[in-house]
Amino acid sequence: MKGTILQPTYLPWLGYFEMIASSDIFVVFDHVQFERKSWQQRNRIKTANGVISLSIPVQKMPRETPISEIKISYAGYNPLEKHFKTIELAYKKAPYFQDYKPFFEKIYSKKHVLLRDLNIEIIKLICNILGINTKIVFSSDLGLKDENMAKTEKVVNLCKKQDINHLYDAKGAEEILDKSLFEKENIIITFQDFQHPKYPQLWGEFVPYLSTIDLLFNQGDKSFSIIKSGIKNN
Repeated sequence: MKGTILQPTYLPWLGYFEMIASSDIFVVFDHVQFERKSWQQRNRIKTANGVISLSIPVQKMPRETPISEIKISYAGYNPLEKHFKTIELAYKKAPYFQDYKPFFEKIYSKKHVLLRDLNIEIIKLICNILGINTKIVFSSDLGLKDENMAKTEKVVNLCKKQDINHLYDAKGAEEILDKSLFEKENIIITFQDFQHPKYPQLWGEFVPYLSTIDLLFNQGDKSFSIIKSGIKNN
C-alpha cells in the first residue's frame, strides 16, 4: 500500500494535495512535537497589495506539546473571523470564489479549539472539492509508543503499523531520513518532484507556492488537473 505521512498544515500548498491524491492512505503526523511559526499555523495568499501571510495564534503550552493538543488562541479577537474577512477581500473578484465561499465560511464561522482540527477540516474540504478520496488516519490515534525513537525510526514504525510498503514523502525529507532503515524493512520510499505549475491568477504577475485556495478560487474545476500537471512523469 502506498502512503504519505504529513503534518497537518494550515491552508496547504498545491504539492501537499498532490501527495495525498497519489497515495492510498494519508497519515496525519500529529503525535509529534508542534513547531511554532511553521506551516502548521500559517500560509500565504495573494491580495491586491501583494502576498501576505495568514497566521493562526496559538496558546502558550510546554515546548514538547504534540500537534494534536495545540489550542488556538482567541485572546483579544477571533483570528478565524479575521482570516475569512481577509480571504474574502482578496478573492471576491476571483472567478470561482462565490462557488466555494459557503463551504469555507462554514468552517471559519466555527470556534475551533484545536489547531489540528481546523487544519484537517480545511484539508478535507479541499480534498472533497478536488475529488480526492484517500483514506485519512491520525498518528495520535495509533498508540505508537515511539518516544525514544529517532525520526526515521518513527516513520518506519508508522509505516509498519499501517501496512505501508511504499512511502511517498516530501522532497525535503530526502536529506533527513536514513533510507537504509526503509530498505531493511522492505519499504520502498520515493520523494516528490513537483514542478509548480502556472495558472491565471488575480493581481498581476504569477506567484507560486501560495495556499491551494488561490488555485481553487481562480481556476475552480480545473484545479485538480493543474495540480497533477506538476508531476511531469504522470
